[in-house]
Amino acid sequence: MDLRGFSPTALWRRRKACLTFEALLTVLTLILIAAFHSVLLEDRLLLNLYYIGIMAAAYVLVKRHALALTVLVVCVAGGTTFAQTYFIAKPETGNPLLDPVFDFCTWSVLLLLGWRLAAEAYHFQTEEYRLQMQRAIEEKAIATRAAALTSTSHEVRQPLSAILAITETLLDDSATSLEEWQRDFLADIDKSAKHLMDLINNMLDYAKAEAGMIKLAVETVALPELVDQCIRMTEPRAKEKGITITAQLDPAVEEIVADPLRLKQILLNLLSNAVKFNESGGFVRMQVRGNGKNVVVSVRDTGRGIPPEQTENLFDPYYQAAHGDQGVGTGLGLSIIKHLVELHGGSISVDSVPGSGSVFTVQIPSSVSPSGEAEPPLPGKESGKPSSKETGPEDAKVQECVL
Repeated sequence: MDLRGFSPTALWRRRKACLTFEALLTVLTLILIAAFHSVLLEDRLLLNLYYIGIMAAAYVLVKRHALALTVLVVCVAGGTTFAQTYFIAKPETGNPLLDPVFDFCTWSVLLLLGWRLAAEAYHFQTEEYRLQMQRAIEEKAIATRAAALTSTSHEVRQPLSAILAITETLLDDSATSLEEWQRDFLADIDKSAKHLMDLINNMLDYAKAEAGMIKLAVETVALPELVDQCIRMTEPRAKEKGITITAQLDPAVEEIVADPLRLKQILLNLLSNAVKFNESGGFVRMQVRGNGKNVVVSVRDTGRGIPPEQTENLFDPYYQAAHGDQGVGTGLGLSIIKHLVELHGGSISVDSVPGSGSVFTVQIPSSVSPSGEAEPPLPGKESGKPSSKETGPEDAKVQECVL
């Protein structure tokens, strides 16, 4: 038999763990009940103070999520008061044979219900505590995983950036003169390095989103300029597949208060996916319109479409629709976009018919606060100049986030 658990140190730790504020408050309340319940009917002021003290103790216990102790206090207080009143005001007439049986049945039922109530409260309390501990562990694990992934990603991105810089330099005709087969090898290296960089950026973005590390930097954004930039950044790949990209903007919707970098990431991802999963010779159409206090952006393609059984899981992390010939990815792009849209206080949905294409619809408030909640525009506030910029380093950063 292992006696290590019965050492004085272990026993003291167990006793110390039980000496909580809730336990002490419960003990004091039970002492109050035992000391005063028998003389309550003799003094009205004492009776009022008695019940005020019990209700205050129960309130404090509930606030501290000690539901089992709350039930214990209430049941003891109610039971003692009921017993005292019952025996004092006991009727004189009755059946001497059946009354004890009725009394025994009544008290048995009351005790059983009280025990069940306390057991359920204790079960609920322990389950809530377990969930709180589980959430705390998960949050710590997510933060640790995000920190480790961030550190690893930076370590991997550094040599990848060097590879990309070297391949771009070698592929530049003005810098070197290469044979055709050499240029093909370098083009394959450049393409693979860029693809690997995209995967790393997606994993890094998802880790930050999962850990709640993405914060919005909202400002006034000119939607026509932003849409034009996203289309121009997607057009080279669309031309390779013979796909036409068009945009239709509501003249009444010219500006939106949002995070321009994240909003550009959302639009670029939707356009890139529409081109990637489209058929050769098809088209992609982006539509921007107003809907009350919201801005609705829809991207439609003429691709294969998505079966209904796959649309349910389309925004889940690491999930990919069954298009095996479309290249390899992490399946995090739409999950990241969904997080960014919800961070703006909006929503994203998909409507697809197999063989006829898909429509992705994003709806976000026209004015977003940094916390991601819709914010009414201040009266008389000038919008200033549009903040969307021409293609530059920021565009390259966003392009890396796209699948």
